Amino acid sequence: MIAVASLSRRYDHVRALEDVSFEIASGAALAVVGPSGSGKTTLLRLIAGLEQPDAGEVLLDGCVVSRPGWSLAPHRRGVGLVFQTPALWPHMTVAQNILFGLRGLPSAEARARLEALLVRTGLKGLERRYPHQLSGGQARRVALARALAPRPRFLLLDEPLTNLDARLRDDMLELILAAAQEAAATLLYVTHRMEEAARVASRVLTLEAGRVVGIEEP
Repeated sequence: MIAVASLSRRYDHVRALEDVSFEIASGAALAVVGPSGSGKTTLLRLIAGLEQPDAGEVLLDGCVVSRPGWSLAPHRRGVGLVFQTPALWPHMTVAQNILFGLRGLPSAEARARLEALLVRTGLKGLERRYPHQLSGGQARRVALARALAPRPRFLLLDEPLTNLDARLRDDMLELILAAAQEAAATLLYVTHRMEEAARVASRVLTLEAGRVVGIEEP
């Protein structure tokens, strides 16, 4: 379960989020939509632990992980995070990027998990390439595989299909949905496309100027 309670965040005198509250049941999905500057990315970063709130709390499976002045480290939250851009380590190969999240596993188990992800994401044969040798769609798949590698309980995606063509968006979206279902992950999907929101989640939260203006079925 993901829950945020009266969450607020400001940058100097700019309100990014104001008194945002909602819950996502375990294994369920919520899409977040809204115009640029509405607070979508800030919300995701607060849940991931990349920022601390000025007010309110973030709870994961009923445990407080963020409050003003304190935040549990992102790597201790069981969160898989995919940004708008792939954000791959440029000095690491495809395989090394994916293995980065599996450092705590025995070598044989990590390798088996890597092989399964390479096949699942259509990256088999590309494992020795570096990010600059990949197409945009391939880099996005590596980022997704890296997020899925440790089998996160919570999957947070920040407009992961931006600037992809329609066919690749469809392929990536099917991959995301299948992976989330297989892992029984709780999914928060940030997008500005209502058609993506409708395919991903049964509920859509709309943000405007940092405030929730509605939570409804798409």
